[in-house]
Amino acid sequence: MRTQHQNPPRGGHTKVQAASGAGRIKRALLWLIVGFAIAGAMALNARGARADEGSGLSLSANAAIASDYRFRGISLSDRDFAIQGGFDAEHESGFYLGTWGSSIESYAGSEFELDIYGGYASEIGGLSTDIGLLAYTYPGSSGTYYLEVYGSVGGNAGPASWTLGGAYVWGQENTGNQDNIYLYLDGEMPLGDSPFSLMGHVAYEDGAFGNNKWDWNGGIAYNFEQFTLSLQYVDTNVDTREGKGAVVAMLSASF
Repeated sequence: MRTQHQNPPRGGHTKVQAASGAGRIKRALLWLIVGFAIAGAMALNARGARADEGSGLSLSANAAIASDYRFRGISLSDRDFAIQGGFDAEHESGFYLGTWGSSIESYAGSEFELDIYGGYASEIGGLSTDIGLLAYTYPGSSGTYYLEVYGSVGGNAGPASWTLGGAYVWGQENTGNQDNIYLYLDGEMPLGDSPFSLMGHVAYEDGAFGNNKWDWNGGIAYNFEQFTLSLQYVDTNVDTREGKGAVVAMLSASF
C-alpha cells in the first residue's frame, strides 16, 4: 500500500557527506533487522492465512533492489543502487497500516528512510479510492521527520488502468514551516495476454520540496509469479545531478 512518494533536501536540512565505515556497519545491521522483520511478516502471512480466516486481517510483505532510488523523480541514493522493503496489515473493512524502508544517501546522520502509514481504501462506483496519513522518518537523525496526507482515485479505461492522486504536507517545523503539494497521474496497460505491461507517470510539485517542479517516467514491466522486473526512464525539470534523467532498473517481489 505504500504510495509513490520528495526531493532532497528534506525540510531544508543539508545532507552530510558520504558514510563512514562505522556508518556502513550500522546500515548493514539495520538491513539485517529489516530483513528479519520482512521474513517475520512473510511467515505470519503464511501461517495466518488459516488462523485469521475469520478475523478479516491479512499480512503481506515486499522487497526490492533498484539501480537508483528515485522519489518523485529525484535520486535519494546519489544515483546508486538501493535496497527496499516493507510490510502491510490490511483489514477487509478497508483500513490498513504499513511500513516501508529504503537505503538512501547519508542525510543528517541517517542512511535509511523509514515510512510509516495508515489509511482507508475502498471502491466507489467502480473506482478505487485511497486516503491516508504518512510519516517520513530517518532513524539516526533528529529534527527530520514530517507528516503528509495523501489520497487517490483510480479506474480502468479499456485494458488500461489509471490513478489520479495527490499528497499534501502542511507547514511543520521540519519543513521550514512551509507546505508542499504533489499531484500525479499514473497509467499502466498490459501488452495483450503477455506478462509485459507499459507504464507511465507525470506529476507536478510546488512548495517546501519543489518550485514549479515536474517529474515524469515511462517504461516496461515483466511480471512472473510474485516477482516484477521493470525498466524505466525517469526525468525532471530540476537542473541538478540528482534530478537529471536516468534509466532505472528494479527487481521487486511481493509475498
